Amino acid sequence: MGLAYPAGMSFVRKPRPYSSGLPSAPVSAPRAPWVPKEKAPRPARPRGPRSSWAGAVTALAGLGALLVLVVGLSGLWNAVARDWQFRSAAAGVLDVVR
Repeated sequence: MGLAYPAGMSFVRKPRPYSSGLPSAPVSAPRAPWVPKEKAPRPARPRGPRSSWAGAVTALAGLGALLVLVVGLSGLWNAVARDWQFRSAAAGVLDVVR
């Protein structure tokens, strides 16, 4: 069976009494503008050794750049060596053919 609801229960949203757009209380006088208090100057703290995430991230970025450079140079060296081996083998084949 379905749920039984009390008679007269409606799911249509009824307007609220304060939704007429008019203020419910009389308007008060505007307040004076807020002026911040003057703060006393803070005493300077001594700076200790800085161990922050920024230094760690910078170091990791530098290591990553170094790794990319090493891998790139290694790939370039391998390409040059393979090319040299191919030319050497081709020269050997040409010597045999002559």
